[in-house]
Amino acid sequence: MVTSILLLLLVALAAVGLLALVIVLVVVGARRNRARVGELAGLAAARGWRFHPDGRGLEERFTGDPFGRGRRRTASQVLEGVHQGWPFIAFDYSYVTSSGNDGRDTTSWFSVVSLHLGARAPLLQVRPQSAFGRFFADSFGSDFRIGHAPFDDSFDVRTDSPEFALDVLGPQVAEMLLATRDRAWRWHGDSLLVFRPGRHAAAEIDGVLAQAAHLLGLVPPHVWARLRGGPSDAPL
Repeated sequence: MVTSILLLLLVALAAVGLLALVIVLVVVGARRNRARVGELAGLAAARGWRFHPDGRGLEERFTGDPFGRGRRRTASQVLEGVHQGWPFIAFDYSYVTSSGNDGRDTTSWFSVVSLHLGARAPLLQVRPQSAFGRFFADSFGSDFRIGHAPFDDSFDVRTDSPEFALDVLGPQVAEMLLATRDRAWRWHGDSLLVFRPGRHAAAEIDGVLAQAAHLLGLVPPHVWARLRGGPSDAPL
């Protein structure tokens, strides 16, 4: 009898402890998120950008990975502005999927940065050969190679224009992407999208924009002329 009571007390204490731990984690998570939102708003103010907590509509604006999956798709924590002549928008994107026998919901988050090209480009997507890249393997599927062995061994490339892919993925771009393997890059339509799993932090936005602008600056002028239908150069 005493043993049973002690066992029940231990179970009750464990349950109370677990509940307390969950509450602490929720509170800490909420505080961190508030701090992150404040940092994003502060960054926007310092850079002369715009910040919107609600990005409704952006979840349907783009196609291709990581968009179009799951349900309850949302866009939030939106930054809009211009970086080195390139209009951009950066936001958190999420969707919900169900898995397992119990149908438990899982929310997937992505940090997305999109630069407006001022021209329409063919599809060209570069994804790292990593757990992140394999997540999109079924929808991606490509064996396009550029002839740069370290790059070809590290990335999977999908394109509907081999000429455009070879023009863009020159030696300098290949080396740059080899140094930033945590993100996928996609040219499609009027945008260059850069995305990775997780939610963006204020401290990384400047760096991602600088990388994207540098990459676009490496695109040869004749490629921009072809995309824009006449003589033109990328913005300085």
